[in-house]
Amino acid sequence: MPSMIPASVPWSLAPYCPQSHRLGMAQKGNEEAASVGSWMCQRLWPWPANQPLPGRLAPRPLSLAPSSSSCSSPPCSQDGGMAAQGAPRFLLTFDFDETIVDENSDDSIVRAAPGQRLPESLRATYREGFYNEYMQRVFQYLGEQGVRPRDLRAVYEAIPLSPGMSDLLQFVAKQGSCFEVILISDANTFGVESALRAAGHHSLFRRILSNPSGPDARGLLALRPFHTHSCARCPANMCKHKVLSDYLRERAHDGVHFERLFYVGDGANDFCPMGLLAGGDVAFPRRGYPMHRLIQEAQKAEPSSFRASVVPWETATDVRLHLQQVLKTC
Repeated sequence: MPSMIPASVPWSLAPYCPQSHRLGMAQKGNEEAASVGSWMCQRLWPWPANQPLPGRLAPRPLSLAPSSSSCSSPPCSQDGGMAAQGAPRFLLTFDFDETIVDENSDDSIVRAAPGQRLPESLRATYREGFYNEYMQRVFQYLGEQGVRPRDLRAVYEAIPLSPGMSDLLQFVAKQGSCFEVILISDANTFGVESALRAAGHHSLFRRILSNPSGPDARGLLALRPFHTHSCARCPANMCKHKVLSDYLRERAHDGVHFERLFYVGDGANDFCPMGLLAGGDVAFPRRGYPMHRLIQEAQKAEPSSFRASVVPWETATDVRLHLQQVLKTC
């Protein structure tokens, strides 16, 4: 498909926001989730390439060559502190479904349904762009069938982590104040937190940014949208570009400015925040998944405009090895 990116606008200043294309219980890695030209949106906060965003320092090139000079910033300590200062140097952002865990958790909870399936009449209520509303109905249906939050928690706790992910998260935890770690997910807080606690990694994350969920007055699991936004092509309940940008602004208000951003994801909705990444930042798309394919199309359409480095991963070990190299050379 020909690129629909306007030739007069650098891609880095006009990134596009593909919609999270999860139809019913379809896998996010589905081959149908493909093209840059399919789901586009204007960047919410176009930002000049030569100016740092709030919440981060001015970008500077990242070299992984062994002979590169060391960074001017003080090194991270391994005991939870940083030489001469306590602020984190890098912001490390994770997606959840098919990134931290190796399944789509919205698929996984169907195991708690009668017969481990949803009725077609319920599946037929899905409207493109309103997946959160659909999942609200799914949770309501499950509650009506006698499925309680404890049953759903057991399902979430049993979802396997992606290969190598536990080692990656343990490695990051040992780096002290090098990394500030957050999670941005279009799943839900109840499921994400249940899975992370069961795996022993919940405390690593400074913030879990996901759709609010929890037991309601009847004791059933209820789900709400994360926010509203003006990104016309993102799901109505969440634009990850806005979520990450808002977080950077919040941290800037706190006096925290990151040298580099690292983003680990897989889905089409993980492509939208790529417009916030600059030179020296790293995008880690899961190889062959929608985020990776969309980045490849953007690079092909305008090769010089995608400023962040791109490191595809098949297992989380690939991410860990790259971060280890970053810390050795910086």
